[in-house]
Amino acid sequence: MTQTLAIFLDAYRDLNSRKLFWLAMVISALVVAIVGALGIDDTGVSALGFHFNSKFVNTLFFPRDLFYKLIFQNLGINIWLTWLAAILALISTASIVPELIANGSIDMMLSKPITRSRLFLTRWVTGLFFAGFQAAVFVLASFLVIGIRGGAWEPGLFLAIPVVVVFFSYLYCFCALIGVLTRSTVASLLLTLVFWLALFGAQKAEQFLNYGRLASSMEVTAIERTIASRLEKNADADVDKLRAELASETISAGRWNSGYWPAYAIITVLPKTNETTEWLSRTLVKQSNFRPPAKDDDEMRFFGSSRVKRKEFEQATYDDAESRKGALWTIGTSLMFEAVMLSGCVWLFRRRDF
Repeated sequence: MTQTLAIFLDAYRDLNSRKLFWLAMVISALVVAIVGALGIDDTGVSALGFHFNSKFVNTLFFPRDLFYKLIFQNLGINIWLTWLAAILALISTASIVPELIANGSIDMMLSKPITRSRLFLTRWVTGLFFAGFQAAVFVLASFLVIGIRGGAWEPGLFLAIPVVVVFFSYLYCFCALIGVLTRSTVASLLLTLVFWLALFGAQKAEQFLNYGRLASSMEVTAIERTIASRLEKNADADVDKLRAELASETISAGRWNSGYWPAYAIITVLPKTNETTEWLSRTLVKQSNFRPPAKDDDEMRFFGSSRVKRKEFEQATYDDAESRKGALWTIGTSLMFEAVMLSGCVWLFRRRDF
């Protein structure tokens, strides 16, 4: 245990000495300070002594606490923690594994009475510590801003810390694997970014197909209800036209399904970066009432649907995600993929002749 702690502290000192570590902390504090400088009343919003009248952004539409919660969710989670801060963390930690196995450094490490597996895993956990510390600082500051400025103390916000660390671990495990294979910091960083973009694209494709599947299915149901209503009223004038439309939409629904389920199967076995942050957002909605104002109940025009209301579609997508994309599927299957990658890292590290 003493050896592990010594290696961990040594890696931490190395990270702490890097300017990006403190740059990320400063930016996190700056982002929270900007949010804290914002105010809202029944006429509009204010910032740094300047007031801006708004008919749509005021306490008549947004309760004060919800205003700050939505900023935390949309700016803090969806942009800062899961994109910009993650990129800074990758840049800062990408060199940990390549520097570990560099000539001279690895010789000194292996001269100590410690197993290679424990040596590698300790250095890997150090990289996660960077992301965790960065997330903890941001979430703690946001918790205070929402509590002091919004008047709502939401301990559920701290769930974001472990979830962000898990999210980062998907990428950092791949980064470590490339580092073991190539011994190159640049290659590790660039290939990890490519891997991340590939995951993003695959998940967005699955989401697009799912939206099409749900919209088409709801359109079929809506047409069937319309036909039943017309028949009950003995209004047969447009029934034949509706039946033809129903047949066409049924074929379309089958095509959406045939494209969606293979995409869903592929996503299931891959790390789910987008889905992890979306699961966090849904959980915050339930636990801490992160609920945006309801939209008008207008017709949606996505995927050619004309009978499905926007509210109905949004509720259907939310219910579908809740039923099929919970923590077990989203995080559990991602951690299984990560365990395979991490096992490969340890196996290669143990077998390599340094």
